[in-house]
Amino acid sequence: MLETLPPRAHDALNSTIASLQAALAADGHSFDLAAELAKRHLERFRRDQDPRDLGQAEAAIEPWLRQPNPPPRALVLRARVRQSNHLFASALDDLEHSIRAQPDNPDAWLIRASILQVQGHYLEAKQSCGRLILTNTVIAGICLANVASVSGMADQAYLLLQRLAAQIAPKDSLYPWLLVSQAETAVWTGRQTDAEKFFRNALAANPRDAYLRAAWADFLLDQNRPREVLALLAGDIRNDNLLLRLALAEKQAGLNADLARHVDDLGSRFAASAERGDRVHMREEAIFNLKLLNDPEKALNLAEANWQVQKEVADCRILMEAAIAARQPARAAPAMIWLKTARLRTPALMRLEARLASFFLEADLALQATRSVSSA
Repeated sequence: MLETLPPRAHDALNSTIASLQAALAADGHSFDLAAELAKRHLERFRRDQDPRDLGQAEAAIEPWLRQPNPPPRALVLRARVRQSNHLFASALDDLEHSIRAQPDNPDAWLIRASILQVQGHYLEAKQSCGRLILTNTVIAGICLANVASVSGMADQAYLLLQRLAAQIAPKDSLYPWLLVSQAETAVWTGRQTDAEKFFRNALAANPRDAYLRAAWADFLLDQNRPREVLALLAGDIRNDNLLLRLALAEKQAGLNADLARHVDDLGSRFAASAERGDRVHMREEAIFNLKLLNDPEKALNLAEANWQVQKEVADCRILMEAAIAARQPARAAPAMIWLKTARLRTPALMRLEARLASFFLEADLALQATRSVSSA
């Protein structure tokens, strides 16, 4: 026995999953039951970031995936699993097949837009968002705003989200997604006060969402508020992403005893992931190596490999930070080009951009001086 996993808490989602598992055990031929169970596992993965839910989601629909022509819904569910594992090419392949069989499936178009956005294919992502207009104009609007926010139209995206907010009630299932979109766009456009308001409202609406808590922790760390991160994440050491933020907060707060223990734990987890061939968390591993192990060269290698897979704001940032720390500014060129196109005003990114520009200026001046000496 390697480890004893904690039992699931008795909350509504866990109870629903348990009920569906029992029902499917009694009627193993019901695709509707299997698909609903897979959906709930994916919902819990979004909340808890426990990779076991991804395997359980795919296992629930596996008999139908073996069919020559799997149901479109099964393909969309598997695409979500593959998306979460950063298997973007195979996820897009599943979505293409599902869309061919069911062209008006809104989930397929939304997932496709999300993947294409992460990959930096913004025109195609916008086109996928556009296919949602006839189904749900609000979902289409949030989708388009999210793409616009990182593709040169961040201010317009912020205004669009404000307008959409008037159409979404706090009890609507879209409300937490809207608030997270607003919070992140506010950060990226330099509206820090607005961002904090949106983050707090989002946490009130969805307090257990792991992605949201990580984003809020990053916001607090940027503002040098580690004690708030400690209070937020003290009970979440099983989640790798949240443990990383907890360790960063401990370093910022000077809590070295807890920090050493958590750094050792994170090192073991990243090593185990590498042995499995799991490279989902390369961004986080790069941050770990740069900020907690003080190994900028390894961090830069990881950040570059990560950039080949995904191109989001956080990916841009760690590539720039690692290149500066390693004193190899030229390797941050892809991130600088992306940032110029995205036209974001995030204070942290603007400071990094200025530092990289000064590196290039120093290099130009040194080159000119060398040429002058040579010609003399």
